[in-house]
Amino acid sequence: MAFDFETVVQRRKANLKRMFTPEDIRDHGNVSFDGAEPDYATAPVIRDAVRALADNGLYGFTLMDKAYQDAVCWWLENSRGVRIDPDWIVPTLGTIHALSSAIRLLCPRVEDALLVMPPVYNRFAQAANRLNRPTVSCPLLPGEGRYAIDFDGLEAALRSANVKLMVICNPHNPIGQIWSQEELTRVARIAVKHHVVIFSDEIFADNCYGGRRCPSFLEIPEAKDQVLISTSLGKAFGLTGINHANLLIPSAALREAFADRRTRDHYGSMDPLAYECVLAGYSEAGLDWVRASNQVCDQNIHLIRETFAHLMPDSRVFGGEGAYVLWIDLRPYFDSEETMLDFLYHKAYFHVDGGSAYGMPGFIRMCVASPTWCVEKALNDLKQAWKERNNDVAD
Repeated sequence: MAFDFETVVQRRKANLKRMFTPEDIRDHGNVSFDGAEPDYATAPVIRDAVRALADNGLYGFTLMDKAYQDAVCWWLENSRGVRIDPDWIVPTLGTIHALSSAIRLLCPRVEDALLVMPPVYNRFAQAANRLNRPTVSCPLLPGEGRYAIDFDGLEAALRSANVKLMVICNPHNPIGQIWSQEELTRVARIAVKHHVVIFSDEIFADNCYGGRRCPSFLEIPEAKDQVLISTSLGKAFGLTGINHANLLIPSAALREAFADRRTRDHYGSMDPLAYECVLAGYSEAGLDWVRASNQVCDQNIHLIRETFAHLMPDSRVFGGEGAYVLWIDLRPYFDSEETMLDFLYHKAYFHVDGGSAYGMPGFIRMCVASPTWCVEKALNDLKQAWKERNNDVAD
């Protein structure tokens, strides 16, 4: 089946990405590459399910049943090659909401800390901050085109700090990189040694490129008793505005404790829209669409890499393994992030996330889930602006 990845979806005024997109970017005819949601519509099978729900006219309390469990189990096996017990599934109101519940459960004292590995999605630390819990950072180590986990630093942090919970993001946001099974195993062994629970954000795991597969912590035997894994339709299908995720928790004791904490955090029931989207999206038709979407993103990644390699050869482009974001180091060309964003936004009409949001000024995060013609137009605008900038410098 052919899918439409050429039509730009219309964003309503209340859409967050539209709110953060400067008017002159839109007036210039460019989409924004900030945020992390696609610029094309979601899968037809999901849109049909939403229409059917609307036509039926009932939006009452909705609970997980066998059909829901079967859909999640089918998806994990067919999209990711991972088999699970249906009892492991715990629906939640989203990844960050679930992380907040995990912090309340596992960090009961004000000195109990959450560990993160920056540069990383900033809402992990935000969740701890809002609950008045400290955050410990174990920065990733940049290399030639790839980051590495600082295992010595991780060991030291878990030994000396009062860390009770750590987050690992796989595929990683914002660097667009997949952690290998060997790397996950080393993380698990260190966490188990120091009695630290792992919260594994795997919501981008269906978006992999170049024949890659994203391993899950479910495949790491060492982690089975102290890991919570977040999965979601949010990234794979562009449903980030629906507050929903499924946690997978193999440990019965941890699962029971988390489910109790979730209930006390006023979970109630799941959104009926989320229920219908899970049953519809987690299907052959949904998988076909995600794989086709990944092909578009992979093509865009190659275009972007080629452009920066030619235009700014001293820049470094990280990512392209998983997640539809690239992490690009532009520090060799700009003396400050303010100067960099002024050029990108106002001269090139090229709208991206500034790296300071992830603690790394001078980098940009670029979402690649857009129609290819939109990416090509924006890259051409960037080329023209770069040429004019260099001419001005030469003059």
